[in-house]
Amino acid sequence: MVFWLGILVGAVFAWFAVRIGFYGMWAMLFNIVISVYLAIYLQPVVVKVPGLGDTLYTNALAMMGTAIAIFLILHGISYTFLTGQLVPSFPKVFNTLGSGFLGFLAGFLVWSFVSLLVYVTPISQNAFIKSVGFGKFQKTSTCISRWCGLVNALSLQDRQYSAEETIGQLLKSVEERRQAEMAMRARAEEQIKRPEPEDVETEATKRKKPGPAPEIDFEDI
Repeated sequence: MVFWLGILVGAVFAWFAVRIGFYGMWAMLFNIVISVYLAIYLQPVVVKVPGLGDTLYTNALAMMGTAIAIFLILHGISYTFLTGQLVPSFPKVFNTLGSGFLGFLAGFLVWSFVSLLVYVTPISQNAFIKSVGFGKFQKTSTCISRWCGLVNALSLQDRQYSAEETIGQLLKSVEERRQAEMAMRARAEEQIKRPEPEDVETEATKRKKPGPAPEIDFEDI
């Protein structure tokens, strides 16, 4: 269901893109792609920033904050020097279909990124969220991996890890953290259910306990 929700979000973005035109949507798609790319690759660095904390929400907060900050910076630069200064004219058919297609791509990418943020938080373990499909992150991760791989190819940089490997390492670390948290919670519950040591009566303590005092028959005295 997450995949089809991504299709719906893409359709909404496509409708919005037709209103702003091909040129403006192209600039917005570029800004979104770069923002998501840097949020993914800078995540291991950002999570180590002092004061950010070390919780199950740290990864999501780091990526979301990075993506929003970079998008706002890029959008401000593009509007100041490009979209706000020059508005080229395109044929109406090309402007409508082209902007709609770019808007759909941007919307599906944004939804994929949001799905990743939800998946790396404890919210994804909720029964209702799992029923919607957030418990698995295979289909939507392909969209992010392809866009990040395209940026790697165009930047001509020799990355140590591909986009698939980078996202895979993130998901693996999140899963290991979840299992560790579940194990700690299970041990804590066992300790709560286990009786206190002073309440446990062993065989050794039973033998050490003095027996009942002998009854004295005063008639025999």
